[in-house]
Amino acid sequence: MDRTKEIAKEQGLNRLLLFTETGEGSCNMACKYCFLGKSGTNKKMSVEVLHKAIDFLNLYAVGEPSLHFFGTEPLKNWDLILAAREYTNMMISLTTNGVALTKERIDWMDNNNVRVYILSLDGGEEHNINRILRNGDPSWAVVSRNAQMLLESPKQRQWVTARGTWTGHDYDLVGRFRELEGLGFPSIQLVPDVTGPFERDKVKEAYLELGEYYAWGATPSKFVNDMVQRLMDEENAQQEGNKCGTGKGIWAVSPDGTLSLCQLYEETPVGKIGDIWNGITNEMPFTAIGERVNTFHTSINPYPKPECEECTAYKHCPGVGWCAGLNRQVTGDELVAPNGYCEHLIGMVEACRVWADKQKERLPAPKTGILGQIYGRG
Repeated sequence: MDRTKEIAKEQGLNRLLLFTETGEGSCNMACKYCFLGKSGTNKKMSVEVLHKAIDFLNLYAVGEPSLHFFGTEPLKNWDLILAAREYTNMMISLTTNGVALTKERIDWMDNNNVRVYILSLDGGEEHNINRILRNGDPSWAVVSRNAQMLLESPKQRQWVTARGTWTGHDYDLVGRFRELEGLGFPSIQLVPDVTGPFERDKVKEAYLELGEYYAWGATPSKFVNDMVQRLMDEENAQQEGNKCGTGKGIWAVSPDGTLSLCQLYEETPVGKIGDIWNGITNEMPFTAIGERVNTFHTSINPYPKPECEECTAYKHCPGVGWCAGLNRQVTGDELVAPNGYCEHLIGMVEACRVWADKQKERLPAPKTGILGQIYGRG
């Protein structure tokens, strides 16, 4: 049996994440915290490579295959998105900063089942500080206008999530949510930039203010809602396993057709696994990185760092943080999360405990069953 097919089956491959352009000039923005390199030789994906990537996915995908245009900014290479749809009927999605969105492009995507899954924008004052255009100008005016235009499409509105980056320089979560929700986003995900510092007390206060803003109810953020729900029955919550999943389900494709474990390893030799012509030629990353990360669980390795033993958020931590590749960039070890991750998680959990208690106070206490036991009436 083809070894690539065996590995694809083992890893559950069903999506390729495409880097259509990398290097100098590959993005129309110059975001300060972006993990994608925008220096070095510019490389653009050809239609030939695109077609071969699609052929590769059709040959090796487990289940329904899909393409996701990811980096550095897919809309800079709009011709490749057109070429992909002309070549295949598989589901196509993309992540974009929104600068190059137009009404014509949105209409075409609506008519050709191409989905904007992630629109990257921060909202609030931080947006124009961190998300600047390549010429140094602020980007909020153009991005927010284009976001509203995208959200006028009922199809795109049901698919898209506003994905913002939260740095430890600004703790105004309410302002961020208010601004992004005001644009019309039904789904909002603010992800902390854990490569930098966070102060847990300020994180806690930010989430408490967010709870007050939403009257201690649901928010547009599944990330927040899930944590609150988990803490509604914290005593019975199970220790979470690792959520990273590097190499599982999704592999990244560079402009030249090189395959990597995921987007965080696209520019690092350690994560290269082969190419779309020859398949998997280097299995080492699947064991040295993927297996090591994906089999990690705190029940087996209880304390990745010494301070974990006394951590008040320990039960709600997957151990390796959110991203093995990011861990490696910051700490040098896929299994050791940055301190910024830990500080954010502790502050969030402490606030969401209060949030969960507020929700429980408003619920009628059942007389029997597990909820009755939780509320002391079983």
